[in-house]
Amino acid sequence: MLWGLFAVTIPTTAAYMITFSYLAAMPEEITALPEVWIQAILALFGISALIGLSTGGRISDQRPHLALLAGASAIVILSAVTVVAIEHVWAVVTTVVLISIAAFVVNPAIYGRVFTGAADAPTLAGAATVSAFQLGISITPALAAVSLTRGGALNSVCLIGAALGAAAASLILLDRARQARAAASG
Repeated sequence: MLWGLFAVTIPTTAAYMITFSYLAAMPEEITALPEVWIQAILALFGISALIGLSTGGRISDQRPHLALLAGASAIVILSAVTVVAIEHVWAVVTTVVLISIAAFVVNPAIYGRVFTGAADAPTLAGAATVSAFQLGISITPALAAVSLTRGGALNSVCLIGAALGAAAASLILLDRARQARAAASG
């Protein structure tokens, strides 16, 4: 079960971090926003992350797979929308807020599932989960380079984020099915 959750953690983290990693460059180069507005957008990302964590914590207490699937699905949709939205100032702000909330709805559900599955070794499980988050963050530059070094537009990284989110959603569905089988047999 834990390996499956670590497998979910890596692409969900990479899915939103690949967009976040270019969140200063895209509005500057594509939207032509002044630097002061870019700083405000990044601050909104942080505030929205807090909202996502709070919301995700409430949802995942009762329905962790709902939080995981809703967050991953929203990351897919919003990453794809960002490709076009980044060209319009009003849409950039809205999309950044929503993708941040969606991204951070997932994290409490992951931790909740991990700590439930590893009640006998919570410290080790927590450390392994942090490592999975870090791996997701660490692979984003290499994934972005796949598109950018081949001449892809800067906002093409968002499509990579959408693909990662879709992969994560598939893994979440597998985890949900595995949990349902375990509940039915035990």
